Amino acid sequence: MTDIADRPEIAPELRLVPHAFRRTFGRPAQGVWYAPGVLNLLGGAVRVHARWGAIVSGERRDDGVLELVSVNRPAERAVLPSDDVPAWARGVRARGGATLMCSVDLPQGSGLSASEALNAAIELALDEIDQPAPEPLDLPGQRLLVIDTRIRRDAPQTEQPHTPGSQDLGAELTAYHRAQRPDPEQDAVVEAALQAGARGASMLIDPPGRPAVALVDADLVPAVRKAITKAVEIPPRYLTITPGPFKAAALR
Repeated sequence: MTDIADRPEIAPELRLVPHAFRRTFGRPAQGVWYAPGVLNLLGGAVRVHARWGAIVSGERRDDGVLELVSVNRPAERAVLPSDDVPAWARGVRARGGATLMCSVDLPQGSGLSASEALNAAIELALDEIDQPAPEPLDLPGQRLLVIDTRIRRDAPQTEQPHTPGSQDLGAELTAYHRAQRPDPEQDAVVEAALQAGARGASMLIDPPGRPAVALVDADLVPAVRKAITKAVEIPPRYLTITPGPFKAAALR
């Protein structure tokens, strides 16, 4: 059977990780698994999957150890269970065993739950199961603008109780934000987005970051980004998501 790393019908970004596994360990990987980043809105009541996410490739092992190697940080290996875990692998559930090469194109704390995506991809690798596709959001002509404020704090940020009360996602986002205890940077982002014409906006909980999200008409995205950047001291990073259904995938 042709090595996954050499199969031309597989997308290049999926072939890259098993290629890195073969280069590192000198043997082909048994499979490659992908899970998208998840944008948790309204405390997880609404979940949107992004096209960015986590890819893992590797093989099972019988000693119960979960060994993780990063494509971008090959010297920072994680061996779980352990109390000494590099930052990129923190939050991974210690359930093994396998040796996996990992690639995550989401910065931690940006609002797209990098650790959740990595955990989902690892779960696929360990269980060889697919997760059901989320229900699509019907938001024609609208975008979800994720704002990574680039603020990182060790202090925990918890969710306050909030019960959705309408079918208007924009209004619900803003109501959710008002019920929370945002950091000043998140509050500034939300207020700037609303004043620039966003349909709604709220903080996101993705420690150690302090991200936010805004529901914006597609043609207003540049104006909202400009208003937010002007309102804060540190220029944020932005990700623009077109809401739609995505599904975690496995290839073997």
